[in-house]
This record gives sequence, C-alpha cells and structure tokens, in this order.
Amino acid sequence: MANNSTADFQPQITLLYCRQSLAAEAKPVQGQRAGEGFGVRLVLLPCSSKVQLPHLMRLLEKGADGVQIAACPEKACQHLVGSNRAEKRIARGRGLLEQVGMGAERLGLDRGAGLSLDDLMEMAGQRAEAVRALGPNPMKGV
Repeated sequence: MANNSTADFQPQITLLYCRQSLAAEAKPVQGQRAGEGFGVRLVLLPCSSKVQLPHLMRLLEKGADGVQIAACPEKACQHLVGSNRAEKRIARGRGLLEQVGMGAERLGLDRGAGLSLDDLMEMAGQRAEAVRALGPNPMKGV
C-alpha cells in the first residue's frame, strides 16, 4: 500500500565502482546521471576495498536513498581480496540498517567484469527498485 509520496518517489542512488570492473575500452565516468525513475551519482574507486562502513553510512546520511557497489570479480581483484572486503562491509552495513529498521536493501554489491556505463546504470536501476519499496531514506537531512 503505497501513498502518493512513495508512488512519486525517485530514489537517489550512489554507485561506487571499481576501475577493474569496467570493460578495457570503457572510459571511467563520474557525476550525476538520470535514470528512468531514479537518479544516480557515479563514483570511481581505485578498488572496492576502499569502501569503509562509516563512508557507506555517511552517504546515506548525506541524502542517498541507496548505495550500490560494483566490485570486480572475486578471482580478478588486483588487490587480491579487495572485493571480498567490500562484500563483508556491505553485509555488516545491511545488518545494521536492518537492526534500526531502515531496510537492508539500501546497500548492495554486485560483481562484474567488462562493465559498460549502461551496465552500471542497470545496477543502479535495480538498487533503485529495491529502495523504492522502502520509501525515502529517513536519515536524509538529519
């Protein structure tokens, strides 16, 4: 049962992506993009292991409705275990969000190789759909 504010809700997703997850010919992009029914801010990382739990919470505090990480494949990480570290941090963050009633779906991680901008936008769109059911981020503007 969605109210009007939820029906009109356009989630704002921050997508952090590992350079190693992109296709070799893909040019790294950063900044705001508009998707169909959502907005996304793309942020390039040297490695997904650079994502720390306090940073994820800060992104939500600063207004993101959801955060998606695009990590390199487990066996292709140039930092050996970087994407595994990111996965553990996302799992911890999801647990914390669930405990406080904000919904674990606000955080997500997918692995990929050879990704294009379209692939990143699709990931962001999937996170937006998961977040749409939760409604706007209650930490926004706190």
